[in-house]
Amino acid sequence: MIKYFLNITYIIASYLLITSCASPSTPTGGPRDTIPPVLINSIPFNQSLNYKGKSITLEFDERITTDKIKDQLIITPLTASEYEYTIKKNALKITFEEPFSDSTTYSLNFRESIQDITEGNPTDDNKFTFSTGSYIDSMSITGYVKELLTYDTLENVIIGLYRAQDTITIFDGSPYYFTEIQEDGSYLIENIKNGKYLLYAFIDANKNLQLETNKEAHAFSKDTILLDTGRYTKNLDLIHLDLTEFKVMTALASGKYFDINFNKYIYDYDILPINNDHIFVSNKAKENKSIRIYNNFAAADSLQLAFAATDSINSLLTDTLYVQFSDSRRKPDDLLIDVAPKTRSSINPDFHVEINFNKPIVSYNLDSIFVRYDTTKISQVSDTTFQWFKYRDRLSFEVSIDRTLIDTIEAQKKRIAEAKKDSVQNLPKDDNPKQQISTKEKKSTPKMNQGLQLYFGQGAFYSADNDTSTSFGNSYKFIDPTDFGIQDIEVSTNYKSYNIQLLKENFEIVQEKSNEKTFSLTNLEPGKYKIRVLIDANNDGVWSPGNMHEQIEPEPVYIYPDVIVIRADWQTSLTLSF
Repeated sequence: MIKYFLNITYIIASYLLITSCASPSTPTGGPRDTIPPVLINSIPFNQSLNYKGKSITLEFDERITTDKIKDQLIITPLTASEYEYTIKKNALKITFEEPFSDSTTYSLNFRESIQDITEGNPTDDNKFTFSTGSYIDSMSITGYVKELLTYDTLENVIIGLYRAQDTITIFDGSPYYFTEIQEDGSYLIENIKNGKYLLYAFIDANKNLQLETNKEAHAFSKDTILLDTGRYTKNLDLIHLDLTEFKVMTALASGKYFDINFNKYIYDYDILPINNDHIFVSNKAKENKSIRIYNNFAAADSLQLAFAATDSINSLLTDTLYVQFSDSRRKPDDLLIDVAPKTRSSINPDFHVEINFNKPIVSYNLDSIFVRYDTTKISQVSDTTFQWFKYRDRLSFEVSIDRTLIDTIEAQKKRIAEAKKDSVQNLPKDDNPKQQISTKEKKSTPKMNQGLQLYFGQGAFYSADNDTSTSFGNSYKFIDPTDFGIQDIEVSTNYKSYNIQLLKENFEIVQEKSNEKTFSLTNLEPGKYKIRVLIDANNDGVWSPGNMHEQIEPEPVYIYPDVIVIRADWQTSLTLSF
């Protein structure tokens, strides 16, 4: 009986041990799956010829899923046919509503849309090609795309080829062949049919494969590209320009003014009287989208004028109209004045001043513009260097300090150091000098003259609205050269006309030089800088951003590849070659 019981106990224990070992459980540890799915079969085969079907099936070596396939899948040439897709375990099937075009090579770039179901590893076999004809088209185009004025690589950039014979453009249709740039700014379009094409690039933030004329950066090749042998290389430079058609929105009296309102930024304009000799006083207003005409009419009658205006891409708009003012109780805009350098800036004894006004200045009172060194020392500003810009809402001039009224920085430093030395030498030898300088002695130590004030008295400027400026002043301190750095630059180039810009890291312009071969940038605050060169290739005196409507490419831009590091009391040099 005991033997029988032991046998039964042994059988039950063995059964429990076996069933316990056989029970499923979640495995722990082990290496993570990093191997992507591998394509093992397809219908049709990759690189197939004479394919007449409407579906494509891809079979992988493991279970798959998709991630935003309709956003990521690029099909070229572009097809208008809609498609549906299904996934069954390790196979993806795409079915198109319409048949493919005859004698055409199609490329499907899935990018990272096909992934394994466990870890989301995207397949390496992300491009699939077949032909409905007897051969695979073999033309290709490659290159790099960057932002012209910064050399940055941008996101969501589409590079597209448009068939030269088509009427579809970048503004109203999608490219025939296209791709998206890689992280390094490179692009490659393969399996292109022999032919002539127009090449464009644009930021496609809204994913509609069309350029939004007033929002998205763009680039283009002005020449038609013939693809008939091998691989073609073309780099493109993106630029942000408003390509909207330039037009007048309204022209009407507005309070005290008559405004000609445009739909976009005005770069420049001219006004001429018609059948009268009136001199129109005007300037740009409303964020430079309006020409504002001021009421200096002798009578209430209307006067006719002609205007010619250009926008940022040099599109010209001309028209004629009548100007007539209405009675209005609305007060004119306040006279606003912006002076550079800003108050509390550091300056040299000779410095440049630029003043911007929000309306034209018809006269000024020179007696109310002067430099004040202290309460007793002042000097009059000379108007011999006054330069009024086109619309008389901008004034620049030079200020030269009267050195008989002020010490130089070096002389003041020397005078103060000598005074302190004399004070210490007159103390008892066995006393602590720091503790023995009396309040009276401290007050007798000469002080360095810290700067000056550029002062504008009441009524210094008289505007087209018959109002005058209030009194104001900007205070400045003199530059101590030891607090700043110097950058010497030598230029090696065959270009005759160019503008060299020293920029902060955020691309804010610090200093500029034009058409000089050897020069120094002085009084630079310590920090990191960039150098950009705008090249006026056609020597017309102005760098042009181009105009896609007229197939005019932007003029070249060169950015020095290294960061410029400026240190206090240091002088460095470099050579610009472009």
